[in-house]
Amino acid sequence: MNPVKELEKLKANHLFRIRHARTSRVGRYVSVEGKQMLNFNSNDYLGLASDPAVIQAAHEAALKFGFGSTGSPMMSGYTSMHQELEYAMADFLGYPRVVVFSSGYLANLGVAQALLKKNDWFIQDRLNHASLIDAAMLTGAELKRYAHLNNDKAEALLQEDINRFKLWATEGVFSMDGDSHELFQAALSAHTYNALLWVDDCHGVGVMGTNGRGVLDTQSLSETEVPILSGTFGKAFGTSGAYVAGSEDWIESIIQFARTYKFNTALPVPVVAATLKALEIIKTEPWRRDKVLDLIHHYRQECGKYGLAEIARFTDSPIQPIMLKTEQAALEKTAYLKQCGIATTAIRPPTVPKNQCRLRITLSHHLEHEDIDLLVQCLIGNY
Repeated sequence: MNPVKELEKLKANHLFRIRHARTSRVGRYVSVEGKQMLNFNSNDYLGLASDPAVIQAAHEAALKFGFGSTGSPMMSGYTSMHQELEYAMADFLGYPRVVVFSSGYLANLGVAQALLKKNDWFIQDRLNHASLIDAAMLTGAELKRYAHLNNDKAEALLQEDINRFKLWATEGVFSMDGDSHELFQAALSAHTYNALLWVDDCHGVGVMGTNGRGVLDTQSLSETEVPILSGTFGKAFGTSGAYVAGSEDWIESIIQFARTYKFNTALPVPVVAATLKALEIIKTEPWRRDKVLDLIHHYRQECGKYGLAEIARFTDSPIQPIMLKTEQAALEKTAYLKQCGIATTAIRPPTVPKNQCRLRITLSHHLEHEDIDLLVQCLIGNY
Protein backbone atom coordinates (compact mmCIF):
# COMPACT_ATOMS: atom_id res chain seq x y z
CA MET A 1 0.00 0.00 0.00
CA ASN A 2 1.17 3.48 -0.91
CA PRO A 3 -0.47 5.71 1.73
CA VAL A 4 0.04 8.94 -0.22
CA LYS A 5 -1.70 7.58 -3.32
CA GLU A 6 -4.52 6.01 -1.33
CA LEU A 7 -5.18 9.24 0.56
CA GLU A 8 -5.14 11.27 -2.66
CA LYS A 9 -7.63 8.82 -4.15
CA LEU A 10 -9.99 9.36 -1.21
CA LYS A 11 -9.78 13.12 -1.66
CA ALA A 12 -10.37 12.89 -5.41
CA ASN A 13 -13.47 10.78 -4.87
CA HIS A 14 -14.88 13.04 -2.10
CA LEU A 15 -14.46 10.22 0.43
CA PHE A 16 -11.80 11.76 2.68
CA ARG A 17 -13.01 12.11 6.28
CA ILE A 18 -12.15 15.08 8.48
CA ARG A 19 -12.62 15.03 12.24
CA HIS A 20 -14.14 18.16 13.78
CA ALA A 21 -13.37 18.72 17.46
CA ARG A 22 -16.38 19.30 19.70
CA THR A 23 -15.67 21.90 22.40
CA SER A 24 -18.85 21.66 24.48
CA ARG A 25 -21.32 19.28 26.01
CA VAL A 26 -23.92 17.71 23.75
CA GLY A 27 -27.34 19.33 23.88
CA ARG A 28 -29.76 21.37 21.80
CA TYR A 29 -26.75 23.38 20.74
CA VAL A 30 -23.24 22.06 20.33
CA SER A 31 -19.95 23.89 19.86
CA VAL A 32 -17.76 22.46 17.12
CA GLU A 33 -14.32 24.03 16.82
CA GLY A 34 -15.67 27.07 18.64
CA LYS A 35 -18.79 27.58 16.52
CA GLN A 36 -22.18 27.05 18.18
CA MET A 37 -24.70 25.14 16.06
CA LEU A 38 -28.06 23.46 16.35
CA ASN A 39 -27.40 19.79 16.95
CA PHE A 40 -28.97 17.40 14.41
CA ASN A 41 -25.89 15.21 14.57
CA SER A 42 -26.05 13.22 17.80
CA ASN A 43 -27.05 9.71 18.86
CA ASP A 44 -27.86 11.07 22.35
CA TYR A 45 -31.55 10.67 21.55
CA LEU A 46 -32.87 11.21 25.09
CA GLY A 47 -30.40 13.86 26.21
CA LEU A 48 -28.85 11.67 28.90
CA ALA A 49 -25.17 12.25 28.06
CA SER A 50 -25.27 15.60 29.87
CA ASP A 51 -28.02 14.85 32.38
CA PRO A 52 -26.96 16.04 35.86
CA ALA A 53 -28.15 12.85 37.57
CA VAL A 54 -26.14 10.69 35.18
CA ILE A 55 -23.03 12.81 35.70
CA GLN A 56 -23.51 12.74 39.48
CA ALA A 57 -23.82 8.93 39.47
CA ALA A 58 -20.51 8.66 37.62
CA HIS A 59 -18.88 11.08 40.08
CA GLU A 60 -20.03 9.16 43.13
CA ALA A 61 -18.89 5.85 41.67
CA ALA A 62 -15.46 7.29 40.89
CA LEU A 63 -15.08 8.39 44.51
CA LYS A 64 -16.03 4.92 45.75
CA PHE A 65 -14.33 2.63 43.21
CA GLY A 66 -11.79 4.84 41.43
CA PHE A 67 -12.03 5.27 37.67
CA GLY A 68 -10.33 2.42 35.81
CA SER A 69 -11.72 -1.10 36.20
CA THR A 70 -8.08 -2.35 36.44
CA GLY A 71 -8.49 -5.54 34.43
CA SER A 72 -10.59 -7.83 32.29
CA PRO A 73 -13.92 -9.14 33.63
CA MET A 74 -12.25 -12.50 34.26
CA MET A 75 -9.63 -10.88 36.50
CA SER A 76 -10.11 -7.73 38.59
CA GLY A 77 -12.43 -5.77 36.27
CA TYR A 78 -15.81 -7.26 37.18
CA THR A 79 -17.35 -5.35 40.09
CA SER A 80 -20.64 -5.45 41.95
CA MET A 81 -21.78 -2.51 39.81
CA HIS A 82 -21.10 -4.42 36.58
CA GLN A 83 -23.15 -7.26 38.03
CA GLU A 84 -25.95 -4.89 39.03
CA LEU A 85 -26.09 -3.43 35.52
CA GLU A 86 -26.31 -6.90 33.99
CA TYR A 87 -29.18 -7.84 36.31
CA ALA A 88 -30.97 -4.55 35.69
CA MET A 89 -30.68 -4.81 31.90
CA ALA A 90 -31.92 -8.41 31.91
CA ASP A 91 -34.97 -7.34 33.90
CA PHE A 92 -35.58 -4.32 31.67
CA LEU A 93 -35.31 -6.28 28.42
CA GLY A 94 -37.19 -9.33 29.69
CA TYR A 95 -34.33 -11.80 29.12
CA PRO A 96 -32.91 -14.39 31.54
CA ARG A 97 -29.39 -12.98 31.42
CA VAL A 98 -27.20 -10.16 30.10
CA VAL A 99 -23.44 -9.73 29.72
CA VAL A 100 -21.87 -6.27 29.41
CA PHE A 101 -19.07 -5.52 26.90
CA SER A 102 -16.77 -2.50 26.61
CA SER A 103 -18.18 -1.45 23.22
CA GLY A 104 -20.76 -2.44 20.65
CA TYR A 105 -18.07 -3.30 18.12
CA LEU A 106 -16.41 -5.69 20.57
CA ALA A 107 -19.78 -7.18 21.52
CA ASN A 108 -20.61 -8.01 17.91
CA LEU A 109 -17.19 -9.48 17.24
CA GLY A 110 -17.42 -11.48 20.47
CA VAL A 111 -20.88 -12.93 19.90
CA ALA A 112 -19.99 -14.12 16.42
CA GLN A 113 -16.63 -15.50 17.51
CA ALA A 114 -18.24 -17.35 20.43
CA LEU A 115 -21.13 -18.90 18.51
CA LEU A 116 -19.76 -19.59 15.03
CA LYS A 117 -17.28 -22.12 13.70
CA LYS A 118 -15.47 -22.19 10.38
CA ASN A 119 -18.07 -24.09 8.35
CA ASP A 120 -21.14 -22.36 9.80
CA TRP A 121 -23.17 -19.78 7.91
CA PHE A 122 -23.52 -16.17 9.04
CA ILE A 123 -26.61 -14.74 7.34
CA GLN A 124 -26.90 -10.96 7.29
CA ASP A 125 -28.86 -8.05 5.88
CA ARG A 126 -26.77 -6.34 3.21
CA LEU A 127 -26.90 -3.05 5.13
CA ASN A 128 -25.79 -4.43 8.50
CA HIS A 129 -23.23 -2.43 10.49
CA ALA A 130 -19.54 -2.84 9.67
CA SER A 131 -18.95 -4.58 13.01
CA LEU A 132 -21.22 -7.44 11.95
CA ILE A 133 -19.50 -7.78 8.59
CA ASP A 134 -16.08 -7.76 10.29
CA ALA A 135 -17.36 -10.36 12.75
CA ALA A 136 -17.97 -12.77 9.89
CA MET A 137 -14.41 -12.29 8.63
CA LEU A 138 -13.03 -12.90 12.13
CA THR A 139 -14.84 -16.20 12.59
CA GLY A 140 -14.10 -17.69 9.20
CA ALA A 141 -17.79 -18.58 8.85
CA GLU A 142 -19.39 -18.23 5.43
CA LEU A 143 -21.02 -14.83 5.09
CA LYS A 144 -24.33 -14.94 3.23
CA ARG A 145 -26.01 -11.59 2.59
CA TYR A 146 -29.51 -10.79 1.36
CA ALA A 147 -31.11 -7.64 -0.06
CA HIS A 148 -32.06 -5.09 2.60
CA LEU A 149 -35.16 -6.13 4.60
CA ASN A 150 -35.99 -8.88 2.07
CA ASN A 151 -37.25 -11.75 4.21
CA ASP A 152 -37.94 -13.96 1.17
CA LYS A 153 -34.28 -13.80 0.15
CA ALA A 154 -33.20 -14.47 3.73
CA GLU A 155 -35.54 -17.46 3.98
CA ALA A 156 -34.17 -18.86 0.72
CA LEU A 157 -30.72 -18.87 2.34
CA LEU A 158 -32.10 -20.57 5.42
CA GLN A 159 -33.55 -23.36 3.28
CA GLU A 160 -30.16 -24.23 1.80
CA ASP A 161 -28.06 -26.92 3.46
CA ILE A 162 -30.58 -27.47 6.25
CA ASN A 163 -28.16 -29.35 8.52
CA ARG A 164 -25.62 -26.53 8.69
CA PHE A 165 -25.68 -24.20 11.74
CA LYS A 166 -26.87 -20.73 10.73
CA LEU A 167 -26.66 -17.52 12.75
CA TRP A 168 -28.93 -14.82 11.32
CA ALA A 169 -28.10 -11.23 12.31
CA THR A 170 -30.05 -8.10 11.50
CA GLU A 171 -30.08 -4.63 13.00
CA GLY A 172 -33.16 -3.62 14.95
CA VAL A 173 -33.10 -0.02 13.71
CA PHE A 174 -30.63 0.38 10.86
CA SER A 175 -28.10 3.02 11.76
CA MET A 176 -28.03 4.89 8.44
CA ASP A 177 -31.56 4.20 7.18
CA GLY A 178 -33.60 4.28 10.39
CA ASP A 179 -35.86 1.43 9.23
CA SER A 180 -36.47 -2.04 10.66
CA HIS A 181 -36.98 -5.64 9.55
CA GLU A 182 -40.37 -7.28 10.05
CA LEU A 183 -39.03 -9.36 12.92
CA PHE A 184 -42.04 -11.57 13.56
CA GLN A 185 -41.72 -12.92 10.03
CA ALA A 186 -37.97 -13.26 10.49
CA ALA A 187 -38.51 -15.13 13.76
CA LEU A 188 -40.96 -17.49 12.09
CA SER A 189 -38.51 -18.18 9.26
CA ALA A 190 -35.65 -18.75 11.70
CA HIS A 191 -37.74 -21.15 13.79
CA THR A 192 -38.94 -23.06 10.72
CA TYR A 193 -35.42 -23.63 9.43
CA ASN A 194 -33.65 -24.01 12.78
CA ALA A 195 -31.54 -20.84 12.61
CA LEU A 196 -30.53 -18.64 15.55
CA LEU A 197 -31.91 -15.09 15.18
CA TRP A 198 -29.81 -12.24 16.56
CA VAL A 199 -31.06 -8.63 16.58
CA ASP A 200 -28.60 -5.79 17.18
CA ASP A 201 -30.83 -2.92 18.30
CA CYS A 202 -28.33 -0.18 19.14
CA HIS A 203 -30.53 2.63 17.84
CA GLY A 204 -33.86 1.32 19.11
CA VAL A 205 -33.49 0.25 22.73
CA GLY A 206 -34.07 3.15 25.11
CA VAL A 207 -35.77 5.48 22.67
CA MET A 208 -38.39 3.38 20.86
CA GLY A 209 -41.43 1.54 22.18
CA THR A 210 -43.87 2.25 24.99
CA ASN A 211 -41.42 0.91 27.57
CA GLY A 212 -38.22 1.81 25.72
CA ARG A 213 -37.36 -1.78 24.75
CA GLY A 214 -36.79 -0.82 21.11
CA VAL A 215 -38.10 -2.89 18.21
CA LEU A 216 -39.12 -5.68 20.56
CA ASP A 217 -41.57 -3.18 22.05
CA THR A 218 -42.78 -1.75 18.78
CA GLN A 219 -43.27 -5.20 17.24
CA SER A 220 -44.55 -6.95 20.41
CA LEU A 221 -41.75 -9.52 20.54
CA SER A 222 -39.78 -11.25 23.29
CA GLU A 223 -36.92 -13.67 23.87
CA THR A 224 -39.12 -16.40 22.38
CA GLU A 225 -38.92 -14.78 18.93
CA VAL A 226 -35.49 -13.13 19.29
CA PRO A 227 -33.11 -15.44 21.21
CA ILE A 228 -30.13 -13.03 21.05
CA LEU A 229 -30.54 -9.26 21.50
CA SER A 230 -27.65 -6.81 21.63
CA GLY A 231 -27.15 -3.07 21.71
CA THR A 232 -24.98 -0.25 22.93
CA PHE A 233 -25.17 2.26 25.77
CA GLY A 234 -23.62 4.95 23.56
CA LYS A 235 -26.90 5.99 21.94
CA ALA A 236 -30.11 6.52 23.93
CA PHE A 237 -28.37 5.79 27.26
CA GLY A 238 -25.84 8.57 26.65
CA THR A 239 -22.91 6.62 28.11
CA SER A 240 -20.63 3.91 26.69
CA GLY A 241 -20.33 0.15 26.40
CA ALA A 242 -22.69 -2.56 25.18
CA TYR A 243 -24.78 -5.53 26.25
CA VAL A 244 -25.87 -8.90 24.91
CA ALA A 245 -29.07 -10.53 26.19
CA GLY A 246 -30.11 -14.15 25.86
CA SER A 247 -30.74 -17.41 27.67
CA GLU A 248 -28.52 -18.62 30.50
CA ASP A 249 -26.73 -21.02 28.15
CA TRP A 250 -26.20 -18.59 25.30
CA ILE A 251 -24.83 -15.87 27.57
CA GLU A 252 -22.59 -18.28 29.46
CA SER A 253 -21.22 -19.50 26.14
CA ILE A 254 -20.45 -15.91 25.13
CA ILE A 255 -18.71 -15.25 28.44
CA GLN A 256 -16.60 -18.39 28.10
CA PHE A 257 -15.72 -18.19 24.40
CA ALA A 258 -15.80 -14.51 23.32
CA ARG A 259 -12.19 -13.37 23.19
CA THR A 260 -13.25 -9.70 23.00
CA TYR A 261 -14.85 -10.18 26.42
CA LYS A 262 -12.27 -12.33 28.18
CA PHE A 263 -9.19 -10.45 27.00
CA ASN A 264 -10.42 -6.86 27.10
CA THR A 265 -10.43 -4.40 30.00
CA ALA A 266 -13.87 -4.06 31.57
CA LEU A 267 -15.83 -0.80 31.45
CA PRO A 268 -14.72 1.83 34.00
CA VAL A 269 -17.01 1.72 37.06
CA PRO A 270 -18.16 5.37 36.71
CA VAL A 271 -19.42 4.55 33.20
CA VAL A 272 -21.33 1.57 34.60
CA ALA A 273 -22.86 3.72 37.37
CA ALA A 274 -23.84 6.40 34.84
CA THR A 275 -25.50 3.73 32.70
CA LEU A 276 -27.48 2.40 35.66
CA LYS A 277 -28.77 5.91 36.33
CA ALA A 278 -29.58 6.37 32.62
CA LEU A 279 -31.55 3.12 32.68
CA GLU A 280 -33.51 4.36 35.70
CA ILE A 281 -34.39 7.56 33.83
CA ILE A 282 -35.39 5.61 30.70
CA LYS A 283 -37.81 3.55 32.78
CA THR A 284 -39.28 6.42 34.81
CA GLU A 285 -39.36 9.32 32.32
CA PRO A 286 -41.26 8.14 29.23
CA TRP A 287 -41.94 11.77 28.31
CA ARG A 288 -38.50 11.87 26.73
CA ARG A 289 -39.53 9.21 24.20
CA ASP A 290 -42.87 10.92 23.71
CA LYS A 291 -41.13 14.16 22.78
CA VAL A 292 -38.95 12.40 20.21
CA LEU A 293 -42.10 10.91 18.65
CA ASP A 294 -43.64 14.38 18.53
CA LEU A 295 -40.54 15.77 16.80
CA ILE A 296 -40.63 12.95 14.22
CA HIS A 297 -44.28 13.78 13.46
CA HIS A 298 -43.54 17.50 13.14
CA TYR A 299 -40.52 16.82 10.90
CA ARG A 300 -42.67 14.76 8.52
CA GLN A 301 -45.30 17.47 8.39
CA GLU A 302 -42.81 20.22 7.61
CA CYS A 303 -40.96 18.19 4.98
CA GLY A 304 -44.25 17.39 3.27
CA LYS A 305 -45.37 21.01 3.42
CA TYR A 306 -42.21 22.27 1.70
CA GLY A 307 -41.73 19.60 -0.96
CA LEU A 308 -38.96 17.57 0.65
CA ALA A 309 -40.85 14.28 0.62
CA GLU A 310 -39.02 13.13 -2.52
CA ILE A 311 -35.60 13.18 -0.85
CA ALA A 312 -36.63 12.70 2.79
CA ARG A 313 -36.80 9.02 3.70
CA PHE A 314 -39.26 9.03 6.59
CA THR A 315 -38.91 6.49 9.40
CA ASP A 316 -40.44 5.78 12.81
CA SER A 317 -37.05 6.21 14.48
CA PRO A 318 -34.98 9.29 15.37
CA ILE A 319 -32.86 8.64 12.24
CA GLN A 320 -34.22 10.56 9.24
CA PRO A 321 -32.07 10.33 6.07
CA ILE A 322 -32.07 13.04 3.40
CA MET A 323 -31.05 11.28 0.18
CA LEU A 324 -28.63 13.27 -2.01
CA LYS A 325 -27.03 10.47 -4.09
CA THR A 326 -23.55 11.83 -4.84
CA GLU A 327 -20.65 12.40 -2.47
CA GLN A 328 -20.21 15.97 -3.63
CA ALA A 329 -23.90 16.82 -3.15
CA ALA A 330 -23.83 15.47 0.39
CA LEU A 331 -20.69 17.42 1.26
CA GLU A 332 -22.02 20.64 -0.25
CA LYS A 333 -25.32 20.39 1.62
CA THR A 334 -23.53 19.69 4.89
CA ALA A 335 -21.26 22.70 4.36
CA TYR A 336 -24.27 24.92 3.59
CA LEU A 337 -26.08 23.78 6.73
CA LYS A 338 -22.95 24.50 8.75
CA GLN A 339 -23.02 28.06 7.42
CA CYS A 340 -26.65 28.21 8.59
CA GLY A 341 -25.58 27.11 12.06
CA ILE A 342 -26.79 23.49 11.82
CA ALA A 343 -24.62 20.46 12.57
CA THR A 344 -25.18 17.38 10.39
CA THR A 345 -22.98 14.72 8.78
CA ALA A 346 -22.54 13.77 5.13
CA ILE A 347 -22.77 9.98 4.90
CA ARG A 348 -20.76 8.46 2.03
CA PRO A 349 -19.38 5.07 0.96
CA PRO A 350 -18.33 2.72 2.39
CA THR A 351 -20.79 3.58 5.17
CA VAL A 352 -23.61 3.47 2.59
CA PRO A 353 -23.69 1.99 -0.95
CA LYS A 354 -22.55 3.98 -3.96
CA ASN A 355 -25.09 6.57 -5.15
CA GLN A 356 -26.91 6.47 -1.82
CA CYS A 357 -25.09 9.34 -0.11
CA ARG A 358 -27.17 11.29 2.35
CA LEU A 359 -27.46 13.57 5.31
CA ARG A 360 -28.13 11.63 8.49
CA ILE A 361 -30.56 13.81 10.39
CA THR A 362 -31.10 12.72 14.00
CA LEU A 363 -33.95 14.02 16.13
CA SER A 364 -33.18 14.20 19.84
CA HIS A 365 -35.44 15.19 22.71
CA HIS A 366 -33.58 18.43 23.41
CA LEU A 367 -34.71 19.90 20.05
CA GLU A 368 -37.84 22.02 19.60
CA HIS A 369 -40.34 22.50 16.78
CA GLU A 370 -38.74 25.80 15.78
CA ASP A 371 -35.41 24.01 15.34
CA ILE A 372 -36.98 21.63 12.85
CA ASP A 373 -38.67 24.55 11.11
CA LEU A 374 -35.27 26.19 10.66
CA LEU A 375 -33.69 22.94 9.41
CA VAL A 376 -36.40 22.50 6.77
CA GLN A 377 -36.05 26.09 5.57
CA CYS A 378 -32.31 25.58 5.23
CA LEU A 379 -32.79 22.30 3.37
CA ILE A 380 -34.90 24.07 0.76
CA GLY A 381 -32.36 26.91 0.55
CA ASN A 382 -34.68 29.51 2.05
CA TYR A 383 -32.27 30.95 4.61
